[in-house]
Amino acid sequence: MRVSPGLFLAAARRLVSQSNADVESAARRLVDGAGRHEIDLGLAYVTLVAGNPPDAPVAGHACLAVRGSGRTAMLFLSEPLASLGSERAQAEEARACVEAVCRMLRAEHAHEVTLAQALPEPEEAWAVGVLHAAGFIDVGTLRYMRRERAGRLSAPTEAGPWPEGVSVERLDQLSEADEDPDRLLLRALDRTYVETRDCPELCGLRDTSDILDSHRRTGQYDPSLWWLVKHRGSPAGCVLLNRCPEHRTVELVYLGLGPELRGKGISKPLLSMGIARARQGNPSWSVTCAVDERNAAAIRLYESLGFEPYGRRRALVRDLRR
Repeated sequence: MRVSPGLFLAAARRLVSQSNADVESAARRLVDGAGRHEIDLGLAYVTLVAGNPPDAPVAGHACLAVRGSGRTAMLFLSEPLASLGSERAQAEEARACVEAVCRMLRAEHAHEVTLAQALPEPEEAWAVGVLHAAGFIDVGTLRYMRRERAGRLSAPTEAGPWPEGVSVERLDQLSEADEDPDRLLLRALDRTYVETRDCPELCGLRDTSDILDSHRRTGQYDPSLWWLVKHRGSPAGCVLLNRCPEHRTVELVYLGLGPELRGKGISKPLLSMGIARARQGNPSWSVTCAVDERNAAAIRLYESLGFEPYGRRRALVRDLRR
C-alpha cells in the first residue's frame, strides 16, 4: 500500500540499514530529517505484516523513490530479514513494491521523472534480482575513485599547448559571438557519447538536456570549472567539475572526448588543468569521480593522477516511458 503519514515510521524502520545498532532511532532520524533533505516519504510503498494492530503497523518490505535532477528518481529498497520468511517470498513482496512505485511515478510525475535508478552494492544479489524482476536493466558497475594527494599539478592553461585544431574554452569566458553555452555543451556531450565506454547502455534512455541538468545540479555549479573542448571549431568534448563544500570535495562530474580526439594525449592535461583550478583556495579537498569498470582507459587516466578506488556500485535503470 502507498505510504501515508501514519506509515512513515513503519516504512523508515525497514528502509534504514538493519545493521544499525538502534534501528528505531535511525528510522526516527530519517522521518525527522526527510524534509530537510528533500525526501518525500509519501513516494513509497510498503507491504504490511499481517496480524499487527493498525496503531502499530509493521512493514514487511518497502521501496522509496527520491526525485532527483534531470528527470530521474533514485529507488531505495528494504533489506531481506530472516523473520519475514523465505528470500523468494520476500523478493516477490519487494518486487511488488518496486513496481507500485514505478507505476506511481508514471501516473503522477510523468513530466518530472522519466528514468528510475538504483545503485545496490555488487554483493547485494537479492536486491539486484528484485530490480531485474521489476524490469530494471544493468548499465554497468561503477567504481568510485578519490584523489587525496594535495600535491601540485603541472597543467596547461586554456591556451594550451594543445594539438593542432584543438582549443579549450572555459564556460564563463566564452565569446559573445559563440552560440548559447548550453547548445554548445549539448553538442559536445552528444559527440562524446559516440562509441562511449562509460555505461553505453544508457545511450538513448535520457535526453541530453536532462543529463546536462543533472551535471549542473551535482554539488555547487560554477561555470569557471567547466571547459568546452573544440576540434576545428566544433564542440568535441568537455570537462566538468563542481565543488561540494559540505563534503569538502571536488567532484569530477564528467570528462569526455569525441572519437576524433581520443588517444591524442588530451585527457590527462585537460583533467590536470581542471583539478588544479578547482582546488585553488581548497588545496586539502579531495577530488572524486565515478567510472564504469569496463572503461579501462579512463581508470588508467585517473590512477595516473593519483586517484584510488574507495567503493563500487551496480547501476540499474528502468525507462518509465515504456
